[in-house]
Amino acid sequence: MPDASQKALDSVCDNCGASFVCGAAAGLASCWCMEKPPTGVAPEPGGRCYCPTCLAQRLSLPVDPTSRGA
Repeated sequence: MPDASQKALDSVCDNCGASFVCGAAAGLASCWCMEKPPTGVAPEPGGRCYCPTCLAQRLSLPVDPTSRGA
């Protein structure tokens, strides 16, 4: 079971609802997602982060150049 300090760092995936740590949301200097290659796709306005699994799935999808956001 995570301790209280870990729970305070947790984010919830916008896609699947999984709990994970987003370094940016937690106020850390960097986040695991910053190690991923740039996608050229802007996030949804007001959207939240994706967990590592969902982000990997989204990055593997072809990008529609006519769509706004991811």
